[in-house]
Amino acid sequence: MIARLSLLALLSVAIYAQGGQGDAPPFLQNADAATKASFFAVLQANQNKPEAQVNAAVDQWASAQAAPVKLAYTQFRAEVQKYQKEEEAAHSAAVASFSAGARAADAKLSQIASQQGLSFEAKQQQITNFINSLDAGVRGEILKAMGGQQ
Repeated sequence: MIARLSLLALLSVAIYAQGGQGDAPPFLQNADAATKASFFAVLQANQNKPEAQVNAAVDQWASAQAAPVKLAYTQFRAEVQKYQKEEEAAHSAAVASFSAGARAADAKLSQIASQQGLSFEAKQQQITNFINSLDAGVRGEILKAMGGQQ
């Protein structure tokens, strides 16, 4: 469920962007100020677009950068994909212990998270609204699986 939310630009990069340009993602740690500014401009210009469009814009931006940034971006993307696979395995293990209600809720959350046509903000809002609509027991199971928040 949650691993499906994170494609490169929307979980990892969007989190960094919330803090402003001083909080650059790892692939920009050694980049100059102009490169960082151009990256954040791409995020800003695409912030309300669907996930697939944001990812395409970030990929296009990265392909136009100097070799060190391209390489760092490629490595970062590989790390994100590795993390997603690990999260998916952990998620599968957690779902196995869920009640029927929590499994159904998880399936709905996965469906929301996989919608490439929604912006990150729209997904977050739908997920929050759905979680808040669950009965307390199911919500507790889901939140515990998401990292112990209850």
